[in-house]
Amino acid sequence: MPFTVSSAFNYFCKDDIDLPTSVTQKARTSRDYLFEQINNLAKNSYDFPSLYNGIRSFMPFGSFARKTKIRPLDDIDILVLLNGFGVSEYQSASFSGSKIGLTDWSSPLSSFIDNTGYVNSTKILNKIKTNLFSVSNYRKAEVRKNMQVVSLDLISYDWSFDIVPAIPVNLSSSINYYLIPDGYGKWMKTDPRIDAQNITNTNLKHNGKFLGLMRLLKYWNSCCGLYHKPRLGSYYFETLVIKIFSNSYTDISHYPSAVIYFFEQFPYYLMSPCADPKRLGGNLDANVSFEEKIKLKNYMSSQLQVARQALDYEKYSRHKEAMMLWQNIFGKNFPFYG
Repeated sequence: MPFTVSSAFNYFCKDDIDLPTSVTQKARTSRDYLFEQINNLAKNSYDFPSLYNGIRSFMPFGSFARKTKIRPLDDIDILVLLNGFGVSEYQSASFSGSKIGLTDWSSPLSSFIDNTGYVNSTKILNKIKTNLFSVSNYRKAEVRKNMQVVSLDLISYDWSFDIVPAIPVNLSSSINYYLIPDGYGKWMKTDPRIDAQNITNTNLKHNGKFLGLMRLLKYWNSCCGLYHKPRLGSYYFETLVIKIFSNSYTDISHYPSAVIYFFEQFPYYLMSPCADPKRLGGNLDANVSFEEKIKLKNYMSSQLQVARQALDYEKYSRHKEAMMLWQNIFGKNFPFYG
């Protein structure tokens, strides 16, 4: 049992926040198995969408791939890269998102044209879903999450796979970005490589200690004080945390000090517009109201005062009192003294 604040944070992260190593290993193994099954479908099923360039046809993305996922592991995101030969992207002020039209009728995507003459992302999602019913070890496949993914539930484990078809867009000799379903039959731009690089750079800057802090703060956002504050979307919240610590030289090996720094800096970033770090979409805070931001800012101000008092207690080795205050911030799962 912990007798110091530092050991209490270590217990808390290990027992309540971080994914167990065994779960992570099983999830990666099942993900690799799914890659094989999708590859087999693409080779053997006449109506499964053609894949892009063999083993490079899959891209893990999302919080599990970025190592920022917290308990419980509920879903794993995968981009399935499609063969985009013979198509071209179209954009217009008259419609949102992107449309994909044929430039060659021999394109593998020609069978997914709708009555408007464009490649329909919903038709591709439905075709992937139909084919996945034949794969063993999976209980159910369905299109969900605003018609943007095929969610595949497992028989043996609690997590599911969210499968997102993606068309690589080459504007030069390499892939510039990817087009994924927008939920309305059209497409939108993304590039998970940028998200992965941003968090890797920040983690390197802090000698590998940033990822643990990110998970701790995501727990606070998702699980703590929900009767008193709004919960921000996971990707938006991650982006704000990266902004705060990417230019910071704060020592985050001491979690209490790093949390206080986060509480001090967060209101400024929260009240400012948050652009998509990939520069491919709109602001991430577009659906967060000014009233929600003010409520979260005020709550964080009160939490900051508690955290500062906890730090003062720790400085004078009053660890029991300090840990009681950290329970006020992180909830009843935060360890008791002794």
